[in-house]
Amino acid sequence: MPQRSQANRGRPTRASASSASRTRKRGLSRSAKRLIFMFFAFTLSFGAMAARLVVLQVVEAPAYVELASKQREREIIIPARRGAILDRSGEPLAISVDTFMVYTDHIHLENARKTAEKLSRVLDEDPVDIERLLQPSFEGDQFEFLARQVTPKVARRIRSMELDGIYMKVEPKRYYPGGRLAAHVLGFADIDGKGLEGIESQYESILQGEPGRLTNEQDPTGELELPQAGSSEQRSVPGRSLFLTLDKELQYFTELTLADAARRYHAEAGSAIIMRPDTGEILALANVPQFDANEPGEFPSEVRRNRALTDVYEPGSAFKIVTAAAALEKHVVTPQTTFTVPDSFDYSDRTFHDSHPHPTEQMTVSEIIQESSNVGTIQVGLRLGGKRLDRAVKKFGFGTETGLDFPGESSGIVLDRKDWTGPTIATIPIGQGIAVTPMQLATAYGTLANHGVEVEPKLLYATLGASGKVEPSSPAATRRVVSRATARKMTKILHRVVEKGTGVEAQIPGYDVAGKTGTAQKPLPGGGYGDSWVASFAGFAPTRHPAIVVLVTLDDPSPIWGGSTAAPTFRTITEYALRHLGIAPTSNAEKAVREIEAEVAEEPAAHD
Repeated sequence: MPQRSQANRGRPTRASASSASRTRKRGLSRSAKRLIFMFFAFTLSFGAMAARLVVLQVVEAPAYVELASKQREREIIIPARRGAILDRSGEPLAISVDTFMVYTDHIHLENARKTAEKLSRVLDEDPVDIERLLQPSFEGDQFEFLARQVTPKVARRIRSMELDGIYMKVEPKRYYPGGRLAAHVLGFADIDGKGLEGIESQYESILQGEPGRLTNEQDPTGELELPQAGSSEQRSVPGRSLFLTLDKELQYFTELTLADAARRYHAEAGSAIIMRPDTGEILALANVPQFDANEPGEFPSEVRRNRALTDVYEPGSAFKIVTAAAALEKHVVTPQTTFTVPDSFDYSDRTFHDSHPHPTEQMTVSEIIQESSNVGTIQVGLRLGGKRLDRAVKKFGFGTETGLDFPGESSGIVLDRKDWTGPTIATIPIGQGIAVTPMQLATAYGTLANHGVEVEPKLLYATLGASGKVEPSSPAATRRVVSRATARKMTKILHRVVEKGTGVEAQIPGYDVAGKTGTAQKPLPGGGYGDSWVASFAGFAPTRHPAIVVLVTLDDPSPIWGGSTAAPTFRTITEYALRHLGIAPTSNAEKAVREIEAEVAEEPAAHD
C-alpha cells in the first residue's frame, strides 16, 4: 500500500486530469481569440493607413502639390507687349509704350507709414490708401500693386527715393497716337492689355502675345523668403502686329469732313465709308460722335459703338437700286420701259406719294430712278413680283452679315417671305419695311461697281509674322449677284442720277460719278413714322473703271434731303480720295484743273 501510494504520488486522478484538460482547453481558446482579434485589428489599421497613403501620394497628390505651391510661391503677372496696329502704309494707329508698375515686397518693407507719405507726393494719392496697400494681406501675399502704368518721369522720381521694399517693373501701355482717329475701328484694350472692342478685340489672339511671370518662394505666412529658392522670371512674348486696309490720311480727312457735315447740317450722328469695290478693302470708316481711344471710359457705350456696322436704318430711296437691278436682271423691264406715274398711288391699305407733287406723266425706268419716284419704283417692284424681289434682297446680302467679322456687326432686318403683309410688296421696293447697315448698303453699291460681283469687305491687310515677314491676308470672298450687263445698265442709270437727277450735288469736276440719294423717315418704336429722317448718298467713281465706293449717312440733318446734305458731303470726301489715290480725271480734265487751281488760290497762305 505504501509503495502504491508513493508510485501514484504526483499523478492526478482521472477526475482531476479531466478537469485540468477542460481548463487548458478553455484558456487556449480565449488567448487565440484575443490574438486573432488583435491581428485583424492591426491588419485593418495598417490597411487603412496604407490606403490613405495611396490616396494622399497618388490620387490627391496633384491637388496637394498645387496647394503647397500656392502657399510657397507668390507671383506677379507681367503683361505682354501687344502687337502694333498699323495702316496699310505702316503708319501707327495703335502701339504699346513703356510704362512702369510700382509694387511692394512686404518682406523687405521697413516703415509702411513713412514710405506711404513719400509715395503719396509722387503718385498724387492719399497716403492712407497707400499705407493700407503696404500692409501684408491676410492671405499672406508678398507682392501688392501700388500703381499701374506710371510714366517714366514718375518712375525716375520713385527710383531716386531708394525706398526699401518698393520696386518697379516695365509694363506696356496701349497708346493710340491719333486719339480719336479710327477709334471706332480700333476699339481699345484694358489696363492688362486685353482687347475689349473693335479690332483690338477681334484679333486678340494675334495681338495679345504671352504674359510673363515674376515668381519667388517663401514660407506659407509670406513673412520669410526662402533663401535657397530665390526668385525667377518668365519673360513675356510680344504679340504680332497687324496692317489694316485703312489709309491714315483718308481716314483723317473722312472723319474731319463727316464731323463738319454733322455740325453744318445739325445732324445727331453720321457714318462714312470708303471702299475699293474690286478687293473689298476699306480705306476709311468714320462715325460721329467720336471718342478718344486713350480715354474710353470717359465716353458712354452708345458713342463708342461702330454705327456703320452695328446700327440699322431704313435706307429709303438709296435701296431702289435693288429693285431696279432685280427687274433688269430678270428681264421684266429695260431702262427704257415706260410706266404711267401719278404723284400718289393706293395699294393695300396705304397711299404712297412721291417726294414732290407732279402731274401724271410717262416715265422710263431710268427716269424713275433718276428722279427717285416712289410711285414709279413701286410699279417696277409689282411687275417684278414678291418672290423674285425677296430673292433679290437676300442675294444682295441684306439680312446677313457682310463677312467683315467685326464685333457687334448687325445682319440688318429683313422679313421672311411668309411674314409679308399686304403693303410689303410696295414698301420694300422703296426701302421701307427693311433695315440695313451702312456697310451692307456700301457693299451693295460695290457689287454694281464691280461688274455685278460682290466682294466681302475687309479690314485686315496683312500680319507681321514671328519671323518679321509681312504676310498678306487672304483675298476676300466673292460671288456674282447680277450679270455684267445688268451692272453696266445700272451704272448708266446712276450716272444720270448725278448728272441731272436728285444727286447733282455729288458731281465732281473731271470725274464721272454714279450714285443715288436716300431720304427715309425713321420708324417709331411703337409703329408708324415720326418726324425725323436719315439722309444718305451712296455711289462710286469713276464710272467706267470704279476705283472707290463711298457712302455717307446723316442722322436727322437739316435740311432732311439726302441730295442736299449727304450728297455734297459725298462729293467732298470722294474728290479728295480720288486725288489722294492718284486717279486720273475721266472727263473735262481742263475744267477740273481750273477748279482745282482756283481752290488752291483761295486757300490762306501757310505761316511758319
